[in-house]
Amino acid sequence: MRTRIKFCGVTTQAEAELAVACGADAVGLILAPSPRRISLHDAVAIAGTLPPFVTPTFVLVDPDEKTLAAAHAAWPAATLQCAGEELPDLLDPYAPRILKVLHVAAESTPDELDAACNRYRRFNVLLDTKAGVARGGTGARFAWDRAIDIVRKRPTIVAGGLTPENVGEAIRTLRPYGVDVRSGIERDGRKDEALMRAFQAAVNDADRT
Repeated sequence: MRTRIKFCGVTTQAEAELAVACGADAVGLILAPSPRRISLHDAVAIAGTLPPFVTPTFVLVDPDEKTLAAAHAAWPAATLQCAGEELPDLLDPYAPRILKVLHVAAESTPDELDAACNRYRRFNVLLDTKAGVARGGTGARFAWDRAIDIVRKRPTIVAGGLTPENVGEAIRTLRPYGVDVRSGIERDGRKDEALMRAFQAAVNDADRT
């Protein structure tokens, strides 16, 4: 199976076009506080430029019901990536579009991760590194071996400290449905074409092994 690629933290139409050219299956548009934050209006404008089969992903952290509804209404085909402490009841009305982020701490055990996945079993899941109070974008990886059982049970996206140098190892270890990268394809805070193409090549190489 081919590993899907999400390039996150896209802020302009030019970056979105570059992401598509470099093999993105999904483009992350951050609506939560972040150096890569853009407005919902700009996110919709970028989403409208994406070709078929490239999914816009609106990234939110602890949205209230009104914010979540507005994001969905603005572009109903977008994935809603929720990276906070959102309760399942809040997310239920949008279940097919939800990508729930579960944060893996240094002390997280496989049983704890399994319990968290069961709590959010109605939604697609992304595993990311927990580092302090940050909600993603830490540039740090988690212990992949703790997630092996989870990834075997359900389609899972893996994030956290991925780079062109280590994404192949992550894929060979976990065989996830997809991988998500932000800082690992940036240079001086900007998306870097060489790094993006190297990331895509590393994913493709790992898929062949």
